[in-house]
Amino acid sequence: MQPRLHYFHPAAASIRAVRRPTGKPAGFTLLELLVAITLMGLLLVVLYGGLRIGLRGWDAGEQRAEATQQLRLVHEFLRRQLAQSMTVYQFDDQQNRTVVFAGQADGVEFVTPMLVRLGQAGLYRVRIEAVDGRLWIRWRPYLPNDPAAGEERERVLLEGVSAVEWAYFGLEGFDDPQPRWSNAWTNPQSRPLLVRLNLNLRDEPWPDLVVALVEGPR
Repeated sequence: MQPRLHYFHPAAASIRAVRRPTGKPAGFTLLELLVAITLMGLLLVVLYGGLRIGLRGWDAGEQRAEATQQLRLVHEFLRRQLAQSMTVYQFDDQQNRTVVFAGQADGVEFVTPMLVRLGQAGLYRVRIEAVDGRLWIRWRPYLPNDPAAGEERERVLLEGVSAVEWAYFGLEGFDDPQPRWSNAWTNPQSRPLLVRLNLNLRDEPWPDLVVALVEGPR
């Protein structure tokens, strides 16, 4: 039997050398870890800032929607009360007849039927004005010969009112050539044709409320 010969090839040695473990553990260096942590922190800051902005926008949207709904209800209530108001007259000691209506820039007073849930049936002398950031409605029973008849009641219609301006459109005198807008109604014989309410809610202007009044006794 002939002895087996073993041949040594250099390529096989190089292959075995490549496959030989180096003995160095795999992992991240301290600098790489610091960079990764910093990037993660910046990413969390950006995400948290976006989340806060989104929540603030959501809250602002809800507050805006709530204020819009509340103002719409108040507008509808005032529109109904003004549209149903009546032209009534009172007489002074000299039997001079004057219309029961007072209009100033900061408030208005008129005679109208009130809602049943706010008062009993009948006519009421109603006054609407803004005081201390609130829009108030005050009413008492209407008696032609006693302007202070009955107990006056009140209720807050709106909170956060920063500015109120009433205006009145009509002929303020017999010598006026044409109707015009005014911040005060001075004609004692008739009511204005139109009444306009402009208000700012929390320093933000809102659409005007314009109501046509029925002229003449009812």
